[in-house]
Amino acid sequence: MIRILIVDDEPAAGNILKLLIDKHITAEKEMMYCSSPEEALAALPAFKPTLVMLDIEMPGMNGFDFLNLAGNWSFDVIFTTAYDRYAIKAIRFSALDYLLKPIDIPELQNAVNRHIVKSNYTDGNNQSKLVNNLMNNLNQKNPAHFKLAISIKEGVFLYEPANIICLEGINNYTRLFVQNEKPVLVSRTLKEYEDILTEHGFLRVHKSFLVNTAHIKKMDNEGVLWMSQDLSIPVSRRKRAEVLGLFH
Repeated sequence: MIRILIVDDEPAAGNILKLLIDKHITAEKEMMYCSSPEEALAALPAFKPTLVMLDIEMPGMNGFDFLNLAGNWSFDVIFTTAYDRYAIKAIRFSALDYLLKPIDIPELQNAVNRHIVKSNYTDGNNQSKLVNNLMNNLNQKNPAHFKLAISIKEGVFLYEPANIICLEGINNYTRLFVQNEKPVLVSRTLKEYEDILTEHGFLRVHKSFLVNTAHIKKMDNEGVLWMSQDLSIPVSRRKRAEVLGLFH
């Protein structure tokens, strides 16, 4: 059973979300709504949520403050927010989920389904690592210093974008190649990582490959990029001129 705690200072928004979950999420569930982080903190010990749907911007105490004060906990988090580019970037870097208001039904269903899948192989310690990384990212004045969180069955791993050589898309999975590390396979699409990493010097050079331009050594006459650690990456014909421009 999913035990969902909804935290939103706007009762209309909170109750609409509750109705949407009740109508469109078929999994067995129990829900509770709190109109303030303070009320939610008081409810945690008895309700013991497995998932908290958490508004970010609230008066007095925001969603991040709530997580800091929640202490040791094992629940998953899906943030609900109006558009805040910096916060959303930090959330995505930390492998956490968010929903933009007004809530889109398919996106809600997908987020809750991801929670259900994730709950089968992650524990509270992993969730705490993800949120701690989020807090550290939010405290960075420069997004260049964000750390990318990777959550897999083996645990949570944090990587600096500068150390990621390239990423390979394999259907709905992505394989990351990181300096001096074994490749890691993650259940997120290459498009998701392209959206996250483009501002950090990454370029999509092929439908299946995203590369860190800082790790490019050369491109040969066959249109193959040679990267750090002697990795070779094919470049699509329509991307070759753009890649050649990097060398000038």
